[in-house]
Amino acid sequence: MATVGANHEPWTRLSGEDLSFWWVDSPMQPTTMAMLMLLDRAPDQQRLADAFGRALTAVPRLRERVVEAPFNLTLPHWETDPTFDLDYHVRRHALSGKHDLEELLREIAPTYETPFDRSRPLWEARIFDGFGSKRQSALFFKLHHAVADGVGGNAILAALTDCERDPDRNGEPHFDCRKGCWEETAPLAQRFIEALQDRAQMDLQRAGAAATAVADAVMHPEKLRAFVQGARTLAELAQFDSHSPLKERSSRARRLSVTSLPFDEVRAAKRQLGGPMIAVILTIMARAIGKWYSTQGISGVRELMTLVPVNLRKPEEWVTKAAVGNVATGLMVELPLWHRQILPLFRDICHRVETKKADPLLNASPLLAEAMSVLPRPLFSWMSEATFGNIDFIVTNVPGIPVERFLAGAEITAAYPFAPVAIKSPVSVALYGYRDRLFIGLNSDDGLMPDVQVFKDLIEHAFKEVRRAARDTARIAERDE
Repeated sequence: MATVGANHEPWTRLSGEDLSFWWVDSPMQPTTMAMLMLLDRAPDQQRLADAFGRALTAVPRLRERVVEAPFNLTLPHWETDPTFDLDYHVRRHALSGKHDLEELLREIAPTYETPFDRSRPLWEARIFDGFGSKRQSALFFKLHHAVADGVGGNAILAALTDCERDPDRNGEPHFDCRKGCWEETAPLAQRFIEALQDRAQMDLQRAGAAATAVADAVMHPEKLRAFVQGARTLAELAQFDSHSPLKERSSRARRLSVTSLPFDEVRAAKRQLGGPMIAVILTIMARAIGKWYSTQGISGVRELMTLVPVNLRKPEEWVTKAAVGNVATGLMVELPLWHRQILPLFRDICHRVETKKADPLLNASPLLAEAMSVLPRPLFSWMSEATFGNIDFIVTNVPGIPVERFLAGAEITAAYPFAPVAIKSPVSVALYGYRDRLFIGLNSDDGLMPDVQVFKDLIEHAFKEVRRAARDTARIAERDE
């Protein structure tokens, strides 16, 4: 990727995974992640600017925008925004109305729903002062999924915050808030030539990768078999049909709501049940969404195709690759709703998750995304919709920060994540462990799930069922020893 663009920067093309979020994004299917952080007091304005300055230094992509090539000759690439304006991306508001959490969520929902300005870096932060009875504050941070995944979002949060309220930053310069100016656009002929050069380089890279893959398949036939198995799994996923009547309609309206669970008790349930954390979470959510379907009078839906994002970074790469785009894939799990008892449901989900993790498709997804990026954009979008348009439910557990963090002198007391809703899906569930709570953000389609409070209550009830089953399992194990 050594081609030089009009602003003399090396062209960094969007990866296949980043590109999928960029191309699939639309007003009806936004690919926006977000985090709502409640603060114990109003953050200092200058320290806030300095904090964002540190984040911009640690994660340069926050200053970059996506630039399309002339006539789409090559793939879009990242380019530093010469007009970058921190005041555009970070705005401050006074909360009106009741000043409570419900009012705050009503304020941020339209912000979440509003599409990004694609001529600028793809993120926004809004501080709301006057929250709560003690007139505290809150920070709402939204990010286009093309920029980063959940682990990348953690890298931004780590750079933005401190581990103590008043760290010693003597001698550290204040962030320079001067506005950028428009640069003279390079002539179309020059940009056309640069795009052709990049396309030639990209085609050479792909030809080399294809030749290597063929040689590798000849030398290692088991890899070819794994590829065939992955392709077969993908075809099966595309044919899945939950028969949910909700798939026949959807709306544009989004409602954000929140809840939380005691993290220590969730961990205890995991230990007592003897399975992975994601299986415990999926058991709670399967129980809750299944009972919610029943409250709607919907019968005949036995399984929901559930997307569960999975980080693909190796442990040693969590620091070096944390802030580099999307390095993740998604488990597509058929979540069962028909079990009447918690333990059979949990064991079934454990088996399904382990089976999906062993499927070659899991690790092949990034390569598949790169391969699909050679297709014309309309065909790419159609294939993405055909493959993932049957998603009924999204559940994502983002690795959290277990210790307290501070933003410009204000302590973060709660951190609620939000994930995109799949089109024609009633809700997505995002979870984030911070300190002693597992914070849960619900992003619901207000047309399909107008009674989101019912679903929240069902999550709490399902958690109590799982906790009770876990304790019973532990008592039986102790008795049998």
